Amino acid sequence: MFNISLFFSSSIPGADASSDSDGVMEVKKALAVMIQHNLVKFEASERNNNIAEYSIIHHNVYCLLRYPKYLYMIKRIYGTSEEILLEILLNLGQASASNVIFQSANRLKEANDDSEFSDPSALHKSFLKLAQDNFIIRCPKLADNANIQKVPTLEVEEKEKFTVPHLEIGPIAKLLKENATQLGEHGDSEVIWRVNHERFDVELRNVILVNAAARRVDATAGELYHLILKLWRECSNPDSPTTNALSFNVIKDAVRKNEGSSPVLLEHFEQYLRVLYEDTSSLIIKVGDAGGGQFVLNYSTVFENLACATLDSIVLERFGSKALRLFRLTRIQKFMEQDQMQNIAMIPAKEAKMFTYKLLEHNFLQIKELKKGTSNFAPVKSFILFHVDLPQQVARTALEASYKGLFNAMVRQMHDLTDNKRLLDKHARLETLLETLRGEGLPEDELAYLSDSMTAAEKSLVSRIHSMNDHLTLGQTQADDTILILESYLKFSSMT
Repeated sequence: MFNISLFFSSSIPGADASSDSDGVMEVKKALAVMIQHNLVKFEASERNNNIAEYSIIHHNVYCLLRYPKYLYMIKRIYGTSEEILLEILLNLGQASASNVIFQSANRLKEANDDSEFSDPSALHKSFLKLAQDNFIIRCPKLADNANIQKVPTLEVEEKEKFTVPHLEIGPIAKLLKENATQLGEHGDSEVIWRVNHERFDVELRNVILVNAAARRVDATAGELYHLILKLWRECSNPDSPTTNALSFNVIKDAVRKNEGSSPVLLEHFEQYLRVLYEDTSSLIIKVGDAGGGQFVLNYSTVFENLACATLDSIVLERFGSKALRLFRLTRIQKFMEQDQMQNIAMIPAKEAKMFTYKLLEHNFLQIKELKKGTSNFAPVKSFILFHVDLPQQVARTALEASYKGLFNAMVRQMHDLTDNKRLLDKHARLETLLETLRGEGLPEDELAYLSDSMTAAEKSLVSRIHSMNDHLTLGQTQADDTILILESYLKFSSMT
């Protein structure tokens, strides 16, 4: 946390009052923008209730990188209208429902040049869907006693978090027909909404689990697991380390009622469910036999398995298969001596020592010293045991490395695009021109002549830049998935 008053001091000799005032205004504007976009929060200082202290909301800052995933997810689940609503809300940071609907309708009207998009009633229904499914949430409003405090307090009732107030659609439609660009004052101006990052985290987490089920078995198992996750979300707290139990009959009825269920799943439902709960990955755990069987999901267990698989992959890529054998063996056996490790792993002593100390150097292994005293006069004998401290050391080290890798990929991508901006712009203009002329029926020989305005070396460089850009984008996505797995594992392991 920091206090804004700490940045400026009138006691500095020779300080220019006007520049100092401008600096204060710039800081205030910056804080206002960050608060508007839910990146910074404020509260009264414990030492002085009349002074506000500001702190960064680290998770929300990181979620800026996930905005494209948010938009793709909403478009896949609902459609284009909901995607536009979410995009407008992400751009505004915080806004009223009427303002988001008005600006979204304007966006659709401009994009489609169609008068039917001036009717915002369909967007109103889409907004209600997003609120009902908790993808957007109300911002806290001023408390009743906020007027008597210099640092206001904000609060929102639990029952109102996802309740959309009555909206006046008629005035919005009238302004759209008049081609207005601003909504002005409206009935729900004081009810402000923002994106619910926690709900998107749950959905992204579920995507990882569904993909794990599909890779472990097949796409039909992934479809079944996706449906079961929906049922668990409806009856359980998503932050609880273990879900409530679902019965076999409830799951079977949901599969029958689901219109998107494939014929294969309907026919072989019992077999697929048995494969999922008998699998060692613990994606589903059977806890009883009532109602045809009771099934739960233990988040701490399943994300521990996913984190172990992720860490195994990291060790394999960095140090090789022999180092991975030592790492897995130590993790399974809990504590091992050096001689035990090399004998059981069947690795020559020299290589075993080299890989062991490489893993130790990079924090994938830890050591514990045990001392055994025989008598007051005999020397103390020590035993050095190797072990894997998964939550406190290994996972956090890998998480830090993932953050660094993600940052490095972003910096490299920005560097390549900035240094070659002029060439990329030239190539984009040429491609647009060729596409336009091709649509107008220009002969191929003339198109080839225009295409030769870029040399072969320039075209080759553009191709390499695009290929590198695609690889860096894919690397960022994979790093983000790794970060989500490790963060989820650390979160749920701390609860058990």
